[in-house]
Amino acid sequence: MYQLLIALLFLNLSAFAWNAFLAPSHASPQSVLLEPGVPSLALRTDVDSVMYSSNSAATESSCYTIGPYNSERAAQLVAGKVRNFGLAVQIRKMQSMETLNFFVYIPPLADYAQAEKTAQDIVKNDVRDVYIINEGPYQNAIALGFFNNLNKAKRHAEYIRYLGYDARYTEQQEPREVFWVDYDEPFGSNTPVQAWSAAVDATSEVQRIPRACSNIIPAAAP
Repeated sequence: MYQLLIALLFLNLSAFAWNAFLAPSHASPQSVLLEPGVPSLALRTDVDSVMYSSNSAATESSCYTIGPYNSERAAQLVAGKVRNFGLAVQIRKMQSMETLNFFVYIPPLADYAQAEKTAQDIVKNDVRDVYIINEGPYQNAIALGFFNNLNKAKRHAEYIRYLGYDARYTEQQEPREVFWVDYDEPFGSNTPVQAWSAAVDATSEVQRIPRACSNIIPAAAP
């Protein structure tokens, strides 16, 4: 029994000496991941706060443009109401094409004599407003009227084609200046800009369109 105790004590001392002094050291997790000349990665602890800041900034305001206004005065009056509401606002001037009417015609014929004969034949079918164009790019063409409605122009051209003539229609346009009002509003505030527009200028057919937010230069006071 005494010899067994001595043997167990010797084994314990040997195991302690091996673990303390002789066993090879294990590398730390950090040293295993490192390569010479490559900096170690640092775990960020502010990810949540960064993401929150980005989302909150994106939802601070909604940005819109409303227009087009036919006159700068109307745009200034609406911009003034938006400014008095406490919002950033600016006016943009743009060039637009305005539809004047729709022109129905028969393309230029070979000469005036042929155009005159065709016009006389068309008049026999109780068609009014028929005349020959004597100069310009439409010389020897036959004008069949101007219409302020596209559907009416289409129907008239179809009737002339039914009679056997190559009737066509085209849109007559001219350039004009229009004005748009850009503004930013706090998310969900629902600024009544369309009601203000109707009160200021009922002749302008305006629409409110979302736009990308950007820095706005304040509009001048009307």
